[in-house]
Amino acid sequence: MFARTSRIAVAAAATVLALGTGAATASAAPAPRNCVLNVDSGSMRCYDTFQDAVTASTNGRITDAPLSAKHIDQKLVDRLKGSSGTAGAQAVQLGVVYTDSNYRGSALVLTGGSACGSGNGRDGQIDLEGTWNNSVSSLTTLSCWLELWDAPNASGVHQEYQQSTSYVGDAMNDRASSIALL
Repeated sequence: MFARTSRIAVAAAATVLALGTGAATASAAPAPRNCVLNVDSGSMRCYDTFQDAVTASTNGRITDAPLSAKHIDQKLVDRLKGSSGTAGAQAVQLGVVYTDSNYRGSALVLTGGSACGSGNGRDGQIDLEGTWNNSVSSLTTLSCWLELWDAPNASGVHQEYQQSTSYVGDAMNDRASSIALL
């Protein structure tokens, strides 16, 4: 009787352990994505690290960015702004949006063929799709001011950001469906 009871107890414990491990695996957060979106062509490529995304977005001019976007600092921001003036530059770093506040989570580096500042208002506009739609919580401005809109085609409720912002505010958090570049 004891052997049978022990086997049942061991089987029950193994089942509980297996279920607990499965639940922990199922609730693990996915690794952040680090993507580069060319706003002129609409093409996007994603990378394993933020460093790889920055290297790609600067055509190899900046190769020592941090592995994670959460470690971006003013020195890197200044280098990203300045990298567009490099002779032979093909892409200008316009800004970065993040899925979490405090510049954390997945990062989307926005690039294009020319810097903002035309003086006539909107210099470009993109619709956010897939995992980027309704997921922006913080942003880094580079060559452009960024204006978040809660509907596609830069329509609906909007908020303009002239500087890097660790939290876009309750009105726009996880609501942006498009971005205007100013």
